[in-house]
Amino acid sequence: MNEILAKYGTWIMLIVWGLIIYLFMILPNKKKAKKQKEMLDSLKEGTNIVTIGGIKGTIVAVREEEVDVKVDKGIKVTFVKSAISRVL
Repeated sequence: MNEILAKYGTWIMLIVWGLIIYLFMILPNKKKAKKQKEMLDSLKEGTNIVTIGGIKGTIVAVREEEVDVKVDKGIKVTFVKSAISRVL
């Protein structure tokens, strides 16, 4: 056993650290990105949203990469979908 640890101990530790990094950093980010993509794909007219800049509004038109958002009476702003932070 000591011979194995002496010979491959460094590699074993690198693999263990790689797994720890994957489990605690990469995997949660993948889940968050998947959830964000699902939210963006489900956007439709009439949905109340908040942008990453904190602007609140209601979606009035949805296109492939952009959405038109009504922020006040007579004021419509176009955003790329990735600028949508969350749905209210």
